[in-house]
Order: sequence, then structure tokens, then C-alpha cells
Amino acid sequence: MDQVLYHYCSTQTGFAILQSRTFRLSPLSAANDVLEGRVLSRLFALLLRETGLPQGVVDVASVIVEGYADSTEGFAFCLSENGDLLSQWRAYASDGTGISIGFSSDFLIRDYDPVNFGKAFYELLKVNYGEAELRDRLVPIARQVEDEFSSYGEFVSLKGGLTRQDALRALADREAETHGLFVARNESSPALLSQLMKTLAPLHFRIYGTKPKTFQEECEWRLLRYRHRASLPEIEYFAGEDSVRPFIPCLIADPAREAIREIVLGPKHRTDRRLMRSFLQRVGLGHVKVLSSEHESYR
Repeated sequence: MDQVLYHYCSTQTGFAILQSRTFRLSPLSAANDVLEGRVLSRLFALLLRETGLPQGVVDVASVIVEGYADSTEGFAFCLSENGDLLSQWRAYASDGTGISIGFSSDFLIRDYDPVNFGKAFYELLKVNYGEAELRDRLVPIARQVEDEFSSYGEFVSLKGGLTRQDALRALADREAETHGLFVARNESSPALLSQLMKTLAPLHFRIYGTKPKTFQEECEWRLLRYRHRASLPEIEYFAGEDSVRPFIPCLIADPAREAIREIVLGPKHRTDRRLMRSFLQRVGLGHVKVLSSEHESYR
């Protein structure tokens, strides 16, 4: 079912998106939520501790899953189901002076040869809030791990004297020596550890689908792409005020121009709607509706 999803941004960013028909996927590690990518791993560790698995196996499995957020970046174009939400104007659209751009969810999951978004490359993901639904999805996986490995005893553990935080720092540091983080307890341990990592692997691509309930008002969706934290040709960089930041560009080429459906002008935005329509006509987006925020009293 097609749905309009909105990206809030400053006027300058919105102008650039509309004029170039290119938007950027930004790293979620730079988001305003310190638990980004870590809600799943923390809940999964709790569920593992409720199983009959030996403590060493629980420690190793927990570190593997928690380390996914350090080894893999989620690049996302963030959207909301609500195109005129005051908290979004304040946080993401220059305190209401910017705009929100409405995108067709149906177009964002289609694939076009000259366009580098769509389901062949990206995942359009609706964010879940809180742990209730996530728990329901993780319990079967925790039970699967228990069923597969509980009969082997403590076949693996963290290196003696190594804390969970030490292990996570070593896994996150590509230049650090990671050999010996996990200690094999018998001759079958290497094969069992390999199987354990294979069983846990599907969780790798679920870590950016849940946020704490405090963010629930955002009604967020994400056009998401996972990438290892390494230099890849498709990753580009720009200079912010205090740092160099990576991004992945996405082109909205002619076959997908109707991916953009409408523009909402923020409550403190000053462009006349007729002028905005003329601009959109000039850049080949004459079909796009132009609306004004209903929060007229916000100053």
C-alpha cells in the first residue's frame, strides 16, 4: 500500500535535494540516540541469560551480537509518517524554517536501472519502538541457540581477565589484535564457534529496526543500507563544522521523479507557495503538491 513518508530538512538542504534530485543517506552512528543499533543486542543478551546455556557461551554470543553495531554502519535516509509534526520541525528543519519533502513509499521500494535506490539495493524499514515486539521476534532465536548448543557445555568463553567492554573495543578497532579474544575449550570448539556465528548472523541486519519508546512520536521509517565500516567507492564525504562525515548519495532519475509527491512548508518558512510551485516546475517536479504547515501560530 502506497504511503507518503516525509523527510524534514533545512531550506538549503531541501532546495539541494529538489534541484539535484539527489538525497543523502547518513550514518546512524551520528544520530541523536546513543542506543542506536544497540537495543537489540542488549535485549538479546538478557534473553540468552534466561536460557540454560553456560555463562561462557552466553558471554561470547552476546559480544558477537553487540559488536555488530561497531563493525557495520547503517546508512539511512530518515522519514516520518507525519509531514507536519511540531517536534520534527524543531529538531530537524531549522526550528520550523525548513520544509518536509513527501516521498512515495511505493516508489522507494521499486527498482530502476538508472536509480540507485529500491529493494535490490536498500531496505525501506518501519522503525519499531520499545522492546515488546522486539522480544517476540528474538525469543525464538534465543531458543534456537539454546537448542543447538546447550548439549556441548561451555565449548567457548572470553579470554581470561577480558571484560565484555574490552572485547567490544578490540572488535571495533580494526587495527587491534583480535586473535585470542575467544578461548576454545575442546577440539570441537572452532567448528561450534563457526556454527554459532552463522546462527547469529541474521541478527546483523536487524539492529537498526528498533528505537526506545521515547522516540515513538517520530513515527520513523528508514531507507536503509548496511555497510561495513571501511572505505568503499560508493561512500562519499563532506566537511561539517567540526568533523568530516561519510554519506551515500541516491539519485532520483527521470523514471522515478514521482517518488517525490509533496512539499510541506514549515511554520516559519517564508517562501510564497506560488514561487515554490514555479521552482518545482523549473526543476521538472511540476506534479509535486505544495502545502503549508498548519502550525501557523508557532514562532
